Amino acid sequence: MNGTDRYLIDTNILIYFLQGEEVAASFFKNIMDKELCISLINKIEVLAFPDLSENEEIEIKQFLLNFVTLNVDDPVAEETIRIRKMYKLKLGDALISATSIMHDAVLVSRNEKDFGKVDGLKFLNPYSEIVG
Repeated sequence: MNGTDRYLIDTNILIYFLQGEEVAASFFKNIMDKELCISLINKIEVLAFPDLSENEEIEIKQFLLNFVTLNVDDPVAEETIRIRKMYKLKLGDALISATSIMHDAVLVSRNEKDFGKVDGLKFLNPYSEIVG
């Protein structure tokens, strides 16, 4: 398997999809045959969203069953430390970056500012093709 077969979906893209946003929905439609992943931090961020109703939380948990959750192990932790020191990223972003790198996945996010500077990270912003 190579990194074009596996996608790690960042929290912002998950939220856009759950809100019915067209670009996110279209992107998911185009990668349905790939391995879709989230990091443990993405799962925490989505489910810890303030003011979720009980029904919304149940729906989100059901939705997240479509993804492989990539957990934190020692190699991911070591890479997180390296990234955090080198790029001064917030812990969550460093952890997501490290998870993507260590699992050879393309990170899908709209956060080019932070993720775009991490060398070795395969990064895709599905919104970068939009003009306007």
